[in-house]
Amino acid sequence: MKTIILTIKGFIIGIAKIIPGVSGAVLAISMGLYDKAINAITEFFSNPKKNIAFLLPIAIGVIIAMIIGSSIVISSLTNHYLATMLFFIGLIGGSIPVIYRKTDKTKKGLLIILISFLIMFIISISNINNTYEVKDSPFDYFIYFISGIIDAIGTVIPGISSTALLMILGTYDIIINTISNLTSINLFIENSKVIIFYSFGMLIGIIIISLLINYLFKKYNDKTYSAILGIILSSILLLIIKAFSITIVIQDLIIGITLLALGIIIAFYFDS
Repeated sequence: MKTIILTIKGFIIGIAKIIPGVSGAVLAISMGLYDKAINAITEFFSNPKKNIAFLLPIAIGVIIAMIIGSSIVISSLTNHYLATMLFFIGLIGGSIPVIYRKTDKTKKGLLIILISFLIMFIISISNINNTYEVKDSPFDYFIYFISGIIDAIGTVIPGISSTALLMILGTYDIIINTISNLTSINLFIENSKVIIFYSFGMLIGIIIISLLINYLFKKYNDKTYSAILGIILSSILLLIIKAFSITIVIQDLIIGITLLALGIIIAFYFDS
């Protein structure tokens, strides 16, 4: 049962990674996985069997979500944008009470929350959607490798959207199309060129950034959670702005509010 729950959590995180503006790491925090996953990665060889049992189901869930979830996410955002966004806002918002209990309650802690909120907000609103042009040269492989590292930053650091970062680099469409077409035999060779270098970059990025985050948790636990809370609050505000940037239909709003409440309930249930 525990393995199934971890796989489901991984699936939700994988879906979140696909949606621009949504942070998979924030969802990991909401579901009580984040610090455990960081610890399992950075101290992997201290207890490989236990860490594999914890990380593997999550990884499987993420991979399944990214392979089969691409079309679902695209369809949901196209046909039910507000409801989809409010559901993820609920998933993120449900983590706030749990995170707040772990923060620094002093004036310094409040200042950290404010600073991280402002930094995250400014970075996010300055997002530029570029498009990288494939040149059929070795430089493409370097860009795929860098894309993996960039994706790792958004995967590990809470509040930073991997998809938003890949959009800035200009490789979001390339990566998401490659992942969604992984099962295509006709595109196997072309997809392999992208996936191999992208995956290698992501693996290296996750290890390096996890070591940094683990150090911060051990040395400055409450202050780190204060920074995380600021990032989460910024993420919620930005997602609310995006969600209500379209024409609102009352029926969609009612469904969206229902899914918002469902997201909060799921976050509470999964935070274990």
